[in-house]
Amino acid sequence: MKLLVTGHLGFIASAFCETFRNRYEIVGVDFAGWGSMEQNLASGVRDIRADIADSNQVRSIVEEVQPNAILNFAAESHVDRANEDDSCFWRSNVLGARNLALEACRLGIRMVQISTDEVYGDATSSAEPWTERSPMAPKNAYAVTKAAAEMLLRVYCESRELDLVITRGANTIGPRQFPEKAIPKAISCFLKGHPFPLFRTPAWRMWMHVYDHATGIEAALQYGKRGEVYNLAPAAASEAVTEDVIEQVRQLVGKGQIEKVDDRKSYDLRYWMDASKAKEDLGWEAEYDLCKTLNSTVAWYLENQDWLDAANKKLVSGS
Repeated sequence: MKLLVTGHLGFIASAFCETFRNRYEIVGVDFAGWGSMEQNLASGVRDIRADIADSNQVRSIVEEVQPNAILNFAAESHVDRANEDDSCFWRSNVLGARNLALEACRLGIRMVQISTDEVYGDATSSAEPWTERSPMAPKNAYAVTKAAAEMLLRVYCESRELDLVITRGANTIGPRQFPEKAIPKAISCFLKGHPFPLFRTPAWRMWMHVYDHATGIEAALQYGKRGEVYNLAPAAASEAVTEDVIEQVRQLVGKGQIEKVDDRKSYDLRYWMDASKAKEDLGWEAEYDLCKTLNSTVAWYLENQDWLDAANKKLVSGS
C-alpha cells in the first residue's frame, strides 16, 4: 500500500513514518518550512519538497505517485504565531487540505485528516469529556483553521463522495517536536540555564506520546468508517496540570528554573477528550502512561542534544 504523507519532516508525521516505514511504501511531501527538520526524514521514505497550498504542485505529485491513500499531517500549529498573523495558517491548514481532498476525490482514495482536540475549545466548564458529537467551539486562530478544514472536507464527503476519516489528537509530546512547544522548549531552557516561561494560570492537558498518536492514525486509516471522526487520547490518568508536568521535566533534566509569566491571549485551560469510540471502532488505545511518556521523551532529548541545538538554531533564525 502506497501512502502520500504530508508534513513528513515535522513532528507527528515523522513519528508515523518512522513507525510504519516497513509496513507501507511512504512518499512524503513537505515544503520544509517552519517546524520541519531535514533530520526528521525517516529511512526509506521518499522526500518530495512541495507546498500543498499550490494546487498545481499537488496535482502533479499525485499524478506521478498514484497513492492508495493520503494522510494530511501538514499544518501550521503554533497558537502564539497564529495570534500574531494567521494568514499562513489559512493557506496551509485549509487551502492545503482542500487541494489534497480534491485529488483524493479524483482518484477515489481514502484521505485521513489529522486534526486536533483544540477544535472543541475549552473544557473548563464541561461536566463530561468531549466526545466526537461535542460541538466545535475553537478559541484561537489555529484551531479555527483546523475546524474550517474539517467542515470543508466533510462537505466534500457528502457532495463529492470523499472517503474521509478525521482524527482529533490530544496534546502530543515525544521525540523530534519543534522547540516552540512546551516540553522541548522547557528542556532547552533547563539545559541552557534559562528560566522556562510558564503561563500563570494552571491549565489541564491530556499528555499523549507521539507513538500512540501515530498508531491511532494508522488504525483510523485501516479501520475508520467513511465520514467518521475519532478522538485519540490517552487514559484519564494521563491528564495533568502543565505546571506539574514541567516540574517533572525539570527534575528529569536535573536542573533549571521555572518563571511564571502572563497567559497568552485566547488561552484554553482544559482539553478533555473521551477516546472510547476509537477503542470500540478501531481497536486502538494508548499504550504509554504519563510516567513512561515523560521519561522516554526527556531521555530522547538528552540523548539527542545535537538535534535540539539544530532545531533551536532554526527557531531563532525564523526560517
